[in-house]
Amino acid sequence: MRFFLLLLALLGPLAARPAAAQSAAQSAARSAAQPATDTLHPAVPPPAAAGPLGRFDAERRRLDQRGLLVLGGWAAGNLLVSGIATGQTDGSAHYFHQMNIGWGAVNLALAVPGLLAARRAARAPGGPAADRPGAVRAQGRTENLYLFNAGLDVAYLATGAYFLEKSRNPATDNPNRWRGYGQSLLLQGSFLLLFDGFQFAAHHRHGQALYPLLSRVRLGPGAVAVVLPLR
Repeated sequence: MRFFLLLLALLGPLAARPAAAQSAAQSAARSAAQPATDTLHPAVPPPAAAGPLGRFDAERRRLDQRGLLVLGGWAAGNLLVSGIATGQTDGSAHYFHQMNIGWGAVNLALAVPGLLAARRAARAPGGPAADRPGAVRAQGRTENLYLFNAGLDVAYLATGAYFLEKSRNPATDNPNRWRGYGQSLLLQGSFLLLFDGFQFAAHHRHGQALYPLLSRVRLGPGAVAVVLPLR
């Protein structure tokens, strides 16, 4: 019983990983679906990619979509390969593929709706981060999410190493299960650590374009000015 409670504790944060991306994408879709309010032209929403800030936000959402595609493809591959292999193997290999199926099912069930919501947001008129504070908040949330996930990935790797070590103990009950699950955790944790590291680096590099936009804004008493460099 303790073993399965430990697995549940591991898969809980895994479910939160794509769910957070799905929630952000659905929030963007709702924001984009709301028409812009303009007292002079209420029926004409601004285009999503109008101006540098709009293009910045569109590129951020494109990076999110790419990440969900990669995560969904990895999940589908786990379900396909391990779904076939789990019935053709025994011993630790059987448990290895069994754990891969669990990870693949959770990831795919949450990544696919997130990807669909992100695509709806990209096609909808208007933009969810049409203002600079909104763009800064969205950028910060995205980078912090991948950093947090990277910390979870290290925990997965440490747990997988612990499972492998425990499987070598002669007094361990069903060592094949501990070994197979540990090998799966090492595989999944390694992939996710590379994935989150790459996604964070891509978003952080993209985020550098936001700060020159912010540096040109000057606030004063009752006025906002945009400073354009002459050279």
